[in-house]
Amino acid sequence: MSEQLPAPVADALTQFLLEQRRIAPGLVSRAVVTGSAVAGDWHPGVSDIDVVFVVTRDPVDDLPALAELHAASDPHIDGVYLTESEIARGPDVIETAPQVVEGVLVSQLPGAQLSWITWRELESGVQGIVDGGDVIWSPVADRHPKAAEGVVAFSRQNLQDYWQGIGDGLEREIADRPDDGPIRAETVRWVALGPIRLVATIDTGEVVSKTAAASYAAERWPEHAELLERVVRDRAGERQEFTAADGREAVELLRKCVAVAES
Repeated sequence: MSEQLPAPVADALTQFLLEQRRIAPGLVSRAVVTGSAVAGDWHPGVSDIDVVFVVTRDPVDDLPALAELHAASDPHIDGVYLTESEIARGPDVIETAPQVVEGVLVSQLPGAQLSWITWRELESGVQGIVDGGDVIWSPVADRHPKAAEGVVAFSRQNLQDYWQGIGDGLEREIADRPDDGPIRAETVRWVALGPIRLVATIDTGEVVSKTAAASYAAERWPEHAELLERVVRDRAGERQEFTAADGREAVELLRKCVAVAES
């Protein structure tokens, strides 16, 4: 089943999981790959690798060694450490968990991957189990009855509680810049792609890739199709230049996404 993952992802994860077992023997029973690596939207130099590490015990004593392992990973292998019991209970009752964001492990981090987005992605992930000196990959069998409903509710709330503030902040940041003034590509990609994924989830109940979300949003809001096309090309490695005018258009698109959540 490793052919379901891009070769660089499968190779990096195999080495990571083998080393993880060496430094924390018996801790991880299985590792479920989620996100862009499974959705066919993983891009070297841009995408991290997202994993749910299913653990057999409290990893508190293993965290210092695991933190070094994650920090050294390239590409970053991010994720969350959860027991089977915690996964069964769902994200609404888990306040914090050991989580890795951009290679940094935090022992008790709220939010981040503790949402129904992750639980919905678990249902279509690719599972790796260490077997001797190799990793056996297979489809997951996880099913979470509340995930379909929960992921829609989360998406609505996240657009209103989080993304609306992000739009306000970017609008203030570029308010005095001329339309042709440069702006970081990462900023435009983030603001243009994050909210539209949540709208696609609200409409379909599924968690789609950023590229698929861009296509979905371009059909819904064709006036933003050109910006979305450039954002997707930049994310795929075909570097684009963006201006303050693009940033303002990304905020306009974000506002339309928030309006969907409020409707």
